[in-house]
Amino acid sequence: MNIQIFGTKKSFDSKKAERYFKERGIKYQFVDMKEKGLSKGEFNRIK
Repeated sequence: MNIQIFGTKKSFDSKKAERYFKERGIKYQFVDMKEKGLSKGEFNRIK
């Protein structure tokens, strides 16, 4: 299972989600929306 967190580095909720997965030893991928936006395919998959 691939878990992706979409947010910004300064967002409180993004940090909270990262901390949640780190504490439980669950692998995740963080995507900074300010650096890299969503492609059409990613947007449709999330939607």
